[in-house]
Amino acid sequence: MKKLQTGKIATGESFLGREQILKEVETYLEMNQSVVLIAPRRYGKSSIINKIVEKDTHGYKVISVDIMGIHTKRLLAEHIINEVYNAIGIYGIIEKVKHTSIEFFKSLTNHLLSLKLTIDDISIETTGRLLSERDEDKLLSYALELPNTIAQKLTTKFLFIIDEFGEIDKLQSKNELIDTMRTIFQKQEHVTFLFAGSQYALMSKIFTDKLSAFHKFTVAIEVPKMEASDFKKTFKEVFYAREISIPTDFAQEVQILSSGIPYYMVRLAQQVLVDAVLNNSVNTYCFSMRRAAVKLYNKEQSYFASELSKFRGKKHDMIALIALSKDKNHTSVLAEHNVSRQNANSIMKSLLLTGIIEKKDGYKIIDPFMKRYIKKL
Repeated sequence: MKKLQTGKIATGESFLGREQILKEVETYLEMNQSVVLIAPRRYGKSSIINKIVEKDTHGYKVISVDIMGIHTKRLLAEHIINEVYNAIGIYGIIEKVKHTSIEFFKSLTNHLLSLKLTIDDISIETTGRLLSERDEDKLLSYALELPNTIAQKLTTKFLFIIDEFGEIDKLQSKNELIDTMRTIFQKQEHVTFLFAGSQYALMSKIFTDKLSAFHKFTVAIEVPKMEASDFKKTFKEVFYAREISIPTDFAQEVQILSSGIPYYMVRLAQQVLVDAVLNNSVNTYCFSMRRAAVKLYNKEQSYFASELSKFRGKKHDMIALIALSKDKNHTSVLAEHNVSRQNANSIMKSLLLTGIIEKKDGYKIIDPFMKRYIKKL
């Protein structure tokens, strides 16, 4: 039976819908075409990536790095190096080369014999030497080249997944790291890349802007909102399994209340189900969903406060967000606070890069619950 869960990557029966986008990404990967998935937060990008790997990697050895928790170039390099060696069955290489021992090299030699490789083939000595040096730029360049180096020796291919790629900005001044990555990646015949990121405007700028280093390097795929049809069957199964009935338009109502954001669609359905179980109810109604939406909103307020804390000291950014939350013209509202049209445009461009708003038929706050929270400020 399908499951309703949030808070971690959806796997197995917890993964719902997305058949079309899965098929699209898989088809490109079969052609060794690099892809970037672009969508706001809570749209399930990481779950889509995991499902692709879970289903079939088309002969790829997979390495995966999430930039979100990485704060230095050295740490990024170490993550990549670990992932590359993990993919060929050599685990914990960073610690092992720091504390080399006869036992380690014996077990390593035996493992490499099974792969018909030598220690020189997998660059162990170079890895150890660069890890002991302080030049993190040199180490990172080496790490970025390592997947292709190892793939050539193994006559195989790697799928290099980089999640939350928009966070790369915190590791660079200007665009030197992105430029370095593109220079190295474009020469790698044995590596295909799958990028993903939450800051829609920033990711679009990196991968679709004509002046960006990564322009035309990937096929950009926008992860869409989810439709009621993606959840209708699952909602029915989950509720009926507990002998609880739901209205025929339950999935449609949930989709409307959540604006099609997968995280909220599941959380709303969860809350309705929990309320029904606690109240020993065998039926759910429209007011059940609205009551669940209020509870969900209350539970999410600490998250909204945390996200908006980034705008401390940015008075005009908050004025613009409040204007959008009330469906007012942000330019007119900012003008009332003596902000010129030019500066207003700069403010909106800055807000776009945060991933809180989008520009589709005008500027809009993406998250419907956050919009409500901002409106009350």
